[in-house]
Amino acid sequence: MILFDGCSWTWGDELENNEKDRFSTLVSDHLGKNHVNISERGKSNDGILRSTMEYCENNKVDFAVIQFTKISRREILDSTGDFYNSLCIGKVRNACKKKYSPHRASLYYFKYLNTSADDIANFYKNKYLLENFFKGKDIPYYFVCLNKKNDLLIRKPSSWQKMSDTEPVTSLYTLFGGDKKDGTPYFDYPPSGHPNIKGHQKIADHILQNLHIRETVL
Repeated sequence: MILFDGCSWTWGDELENNEKDRFSTLVSDHLGKNHVNISERGKSNDGILRSTMEYCENNKVDFAVIQFTKISRREILDSTGDFYNSLCIGKVRNACKKKYSPHRASLYYFKYLNTSADDIANFYKNKYLLENFFKGKDIPYYFVCLNKKNDLLIRKPSSWQKMSDTEPVTSLYTLFGGDKKDGTPYFDYPPSGHPNIKGHQKIADHILQNLHIRETVL
């Protein structure tokens, strides 16, 4: 069984039939294998790490494909301890556009606490922890991400980066030919926030081309 986790890109947001046309289905159908997609719209890398580990602890997974999301997103446990809050800049922007009170935790976090250096360090922490979790479980894996060209540029690499950047993560934007969505066949016009059917097929083809490194899947 192949496990897929990620944000709205892996979930298949804006596809007419997301369960049929998203890249997780395309990959598993091509290989003739069962799969589970536990992605969620707006999910953070913290949430992807948490949900992937929880699923693998309780289920047999033969291979995992993980799509890391925007590095600015965070996840915090609610003060009641009952659920996880997603901190996302999109919540603040959408609230301003629609003139309603934004998610308070997201507003305060991005106004007073968020820094690009912390975003980068958090990405590498999640990557490092998930790499070593999979290795400890002997689960083959493949990573892709949404980091654009300049997202991870820092003057002094953190110790987390030095430990976890031994296996480069392919950017899906690079796969599509750059950071821009306009003028490419992989996004509908006008460009939306998520790839169309051709975009998902492009991602699926990329993953399938790289699975030869893990013979257990083939």
